[in-house]
Amino acid sequence: MASRTQSLLFGLLIMFACCNTTEAQEKNSMRKIRVKPSQQASKIGSAVNWETSFADALAKSKETGKPVFWYVPTLRGSFMDRKIEIDRYMLAGPFSWPNLIKAINDNFVPVRAMPTRDEQKQFELLPYKFVEPGFLIIQSDSAVTARVDHITTFSPNWFRKLLSENGVNVPRPKTFENMQAWWASFRAGNYDVEIPVPNDGVHHATEQMLLAGMFKFRQGKHEEARELWKTASQIRPNTPLAWKAAAEAEGFGPFSRGFEVFRSVPVEAMTAGINSVGSASPKGVYDEAAIWNRSIQFLLGMQRQDGGWVDSDYDFGGTDSLPNVHVAVTALCGMSLLEARSRLPELKDKIDLAITNAAKFVNDPKNLNLVDRDEILWAHAYKLRFTARLIADGLATPDQLNASVVDLQNVQSNKGHWYHEYNNSWVTATALCALREAQLAGATIDLAIVERGCSALANDRMENGAYGYYPQRRTGKKPAGTDKSIEAAAGRMPTCDLGLFYWDKLSNEQLAGALKFSFKHHDQLAVALKYDNHTNTHEYGGFFFWYDMRARSEAISQVKDETLRAEFFAQQKELILNLPEFDGCFVDSHELGRCYGTAMALLCLGRED
Repeated sequence: MASRTQSLLFGLLIMFACCNTTEAQEKNSMRKIRVKPSQQASKIGSAVNWETSFADALAKSKETGKPVFWYVPTLRGSFMDRKIEIDRYMLAGPFSWPNLIKAINDNFVPVRAMPTRDEQKQFELLPYKFVEPGFLIIQSDSAVTARVDHITTFSPNWFRKLLSENGVNVPRPKTFENMQAWWASFRAGNYDVEIPVPNDGVHHATEQMLLAGMFKFRQGKHEEARELWKTASQIRPNTPLAWKAAAEAEGFGPFSRGFEVFRSVPVEAMTAGINSVGSASPKGVYDEAAIWNRSIQFLLGMQRQDGGWVDSDYDFGGTDSLPNVHVAVTALCGMSLLEARSRLPELKDKIDLAITNAAKFVNDPKNLNLVDRDEILWAHAYKLRFTARLIADGLATPDQLNASVVDLQNVQSNKGHWYHEYNNSWVTATALCALREAQLAGATIDLAIVERGCSALANDRMENGAYGYYPQRRTGKKPAGTDKSIEAAAGRMPTCDLGLFYWDKLSNEQLAGALKFSFKHHDQLAVALKYDNHTNTHEYGGFFFWYDMRARSEAISQVKDETLRAEFFAQQKELILNLPEFDGCFVDSHELGRCYGTAMALLCLGRED
């Protein structure tokens, strides 16, 4: 009888839960609510005369003698998370500028299509080897004369260069004198420009309002920018730039997401995709000083007026987690600005204002979603580290620091781990590192919480130093681990060992050993760069790249052996200086965004002092 009663109650609970899904999602939801374009914005890219299959395009190429321009938005078998969003960045980016559209239509047989299985094999369009988005130029005899993928930064001028390298003359768009001056200011990074509303009938009115919105956006006035883009979309509503303006107004255009850039770059950088992989800068174009300057200028231009950086779309924890992602990214950007102040004295006033605004943003409770479980750890941990660094400058109070400590401590699980979508070792280490930095800044730490965290993390550590992707069961006996487990864990080992080292649970020699493995198996991490999901059986993903790199730099700074520390830093610096995009900024995945990638790369470089 009791069993039947329990079953009935359980059934009623299930019915109640099913009838209240909206309420449950509001509490802690994994639901991903993504942008649905308006009818006008959905036209982006449609002015290119796309064929719908490569076979049809190749047949037409043989008839006309024109080569095929094959835009490959995705591949069969690809687990890329944001296929639709990435495709839209291309359609609202290079395939929305009239002169590029004309050049492609006049000189090629353009096709936008996912390859068949046979085509993937024939042209080596294999997942993880060809990372979308990308394109190929193929002659009528099927010979490939150009192949560009791994694209995470867009620029009309760069795309023009790629086409010109393949024999296509793409003339610069003709424009009137004022427009030329405005564009020159924008490319130079001078954003304090007010563009007037054009008179009716002005030929360049759409472009003028589009650019006006871009200036407002770079001034941090994002809502004003969107209103200007809405205006631009209605001036000549059935034109490519109007469709692009609509996409930017609706929040999924490449410019508003930080992927489309217009800053002037060195001539050598414009050979990206020719002398480098995808949009990555060719090696040696940027030294460290140039990277700091260009990266900080980019971050300053992406900060919203309220102090936040909100370009990230990382929603694996559901859309309800995005506020917490934005707080975490803002804290990281703020930390990178703190590192930049002494390096860029000419920008000190702008940097100081940006830091102050960022501090206000992360400490404003309305910017957090406290009922979200999935990404709240990152918000609390990075906010705590940012606050700890602000204490020295009087930009944060001890009360704020201690409150942030409590916030982080309160989200520890009963078994000692911290949680990010699931319990795991590296987020536990992230929390332990943040608590240690807070302690050094004068915060009061609950050492019982630290002890539980260290115990959980130490239990996850195999005898060979590796950590599994998920926590180890407490069996009383640690697994020995294998060479494969080291290879799989090499990216996260410095993070995890650092968490134990900071609380005297691991030796300096063991920390150095983790770093050696991290460098030895760096290729496992590197293959995931720019991929918006896990890439192989080792569970690496693009979103782990700069996370692991930043932790590696922090761990290196703790190595006591001066010679070994210098060797590690030299290796790390060489890797970082070979990774900027053609404009001198950084990215590891589309969804985390270029602000996150740029801030993390700068924090890696900052640890080398």
